[in-house]
Amino acid sequence: MPFHLVPARDRKLFRLVKRAEDLRLVKGRPLYAAGSSAKNVFLVKSGFMRLVLPGMEKGRSERTVSVALPWELFGDEAFTEGHRRYGAIAGSTCTVVALPKASVLSGLKTAKNSLDAYLEGVERELHRLRHAQGGSRGPTAAQRLAEVLLDLSARCGDPAGRGVHLSVKLTHQVLADLAGAHRATVTTLLNDWLYDGVVALANGFLVLRRPRDLWILAGYHPSDTESER
Repeated sequence: MPFHLVPARDRKLFRLVKRAEDLRLVKGRPLYAAGSSAKNVFLVKSGFMRLVLPGMEKGRSERTVSVALPWELFGDEAFTEGHRRYGAIAGSTCTVVALPKASVLSGLKTAKNSLDAYLEGVERELHRLRHAQGGSRGPTAAQRLAEVLLDLSARCGDPAGRGVHLSVKLTHQVLADLAGAHRATVTTLLNDWLYDGVVALANGFLVLRRPRDLWILAGYHPSDTESER
């Protein structure tokens, strides 16, 4: 599960990153395949990685189940000496580093804040995956997409007035995969939200202009969003 590394808080882990050799990947290049032996944990230094499973739609080789953003760890299957649950493909031109699993585990165990953040990240990701199931009794595509955007704002968002500027560009197809929706549905929703002023585009990057409205679109009561204002 992606876990955000904060240098000031995770000094032991950050020293591992500084000593590691950079691996530069062009967009679309695979790092590892699902089912392969999990020997290392990885960290994204720039760009982003897509964690993928085989595609379920005709003509699609894979679908994105999660993304690892700058300064996030991924590939934690290595902790259990198992096999990769997902494949990992560069979602953009990016730089990653491989980290020894034993050293990463040691760093997490000796830094309570880091371990808590890692476990919270796992819980948040499981919650998102459950919501992506959809179905007649589940959240709508609009609710799931709004929740994906709010999750991204917490992980790679920079304040922009009363809104949030996302620092990573994700395609409509990747957003659709994360939201468990069709790409055309996501395109229509984003166009509607652009027209309504809920979101905006700045040099190709999404800006969440009215995060509170997204919380409401995600299905939360207005009073639950006060702390996000």
